[in-house]
Amino acid sequence: MAFWPLVSRFGESTYLLPGAMLIALWLCHRSMPATALRWLAAIAIASALTLITKLAFMGWGVGIAAWDFTGISGHSAMSAAVLPVLLYLCAPASRPWMARFGAAGGIGLALLIGWSRLELHAHSPSEVVSALVLGLAVSLGFLSWPGPKALPRSVAPLAAALVVFTALHALPIPGASTGAHRFVVSMATFLSGRDQPFQRGL
Repeated sequence: MAFWPLVSRFGESTYLLPGAMLIALWLCHRSMPATALRWLAAIAIASALTLITKLAFMGWGVGIAAWDFTGISGHSAMSAAVLPVLLYLCAPASRPWMARFGAAGGIGLALLIGWSRLELHAHSPSEVVSALVLGLAVSLGFLSWPGPKALPRSVAPLAAALVVFTALHALPIPGASTGAHRFVVSMATFLSGRDQPFQRGL
């Protein structure tokens, strides 16, 4: 597989949504259910905003032509929301500097995934930048407000994530990379009553 498609693949919801669920399960395991709910609520809000912008354009042509904006990039938003938090939590509890390094690494990987969407001509700069801002608002906001006690850190979430990601990679769901897009298109045409969705440049 070519480099940019490979990088972009790590921004797919097929990988990142299970990663978000692993984070919530880890927090519940460490007796922080309220923090887990706050995390899931933040992910749900980011996902909803991304979906709304896509539906608005595909169904009714609502976008920003001057910015070539037709909807928030889901790959970029989800990677910026999930990866910094996942890598932060994977640092050993005895080494706080590694947690900061992990979060920074997650941000760097999210930026790389966002760049891959530009290289593949899947999104415009405005769509990627807005997605990264949204995703980083979720991850950095979550990390800066850990609640009454510090977020629990361990290599356990990383080990679990690697097992899940490897299983998903080894047993790919046919059409998974385009299935979410087709679902959004179907939803947009159903809600708007159109036969075909609006498309960029048309």
